[in-house]
Amino acid sequence: MASKFYSVYKGKSGVPMILRSWEECKSEVIGFKGAIYKSFKTLDEAKEFLVLSSNGKKVNNNQKDVKVLKNESYIDEEGLTIYVDGSFSLEKKNFSYGLVAIDKGEVIFKDNGVGFDEKAIALRNVSGEVLGSMKAIEFAIEKGYSEVSIVFDYQGIESWALGTWKRNNDITKGYHEFIKEKSKLIKINFVKVKGHSGDKYNDLADKLAKSALGIL
Repeated sequence: MASKFYSVYKGKSGVPMILRSWEECKSEVIGFKGAIYKSFKTLDEAKEFLVLSSNGKKVNNNQKDVKVLKNESYIDEEGLTIYVDGSFSLEKKNFSYGLVAIDKGEVIFKDNGVGFDEKAIALRNVSGEVLGSMKAIEFAIEKGYSEVSIVFDYQGIESWALGTWKRNNDITKGYHEFIKEKSKLIKINFVKVKGHSGDKYNDLADKLAKSALGIL
């Protein structure tokens, strides 16, 4: 277990959250102008910091926009969380995606598939992760969810979506426009995790993406 809780009121994701390691906190706040964050020894102190930072707005255990990241995986215990990942096969010269949807801590859906856009092949596994993000959002909308957290390990999934990275090709431009349109129908949160770090759902999404291409 982590010895500290990192309370982030303002960071790259745009929502208040409580993190369980400095590595996760660092990815949220380093390079973000105006970041507001602090470390605490207890969860209650970390939550209290969010209360004070929000100028009197009540923040409690049931408030959906306070996220807690556990060491082994991201858990939004009230809403829909979908892990996405991508893969690429040099032999098949194609990319793929994998996704794992979790609702209230339970896996409710798994999916994978290969890409068909030849223009996207140059981006290799990144194209797969982009496709996975789009498939995940479409699933959430189809099932009637009002909010979804997309968990990824490549920063472009969030940065191209929000427009903080330059879109240099049709794939990233199309992804950005897709997010703009779907954001009218559902609230989309983005959460970055470190790839191949023992996060069981990130590992499962990676495995699903590889299996779509026959990679064992």
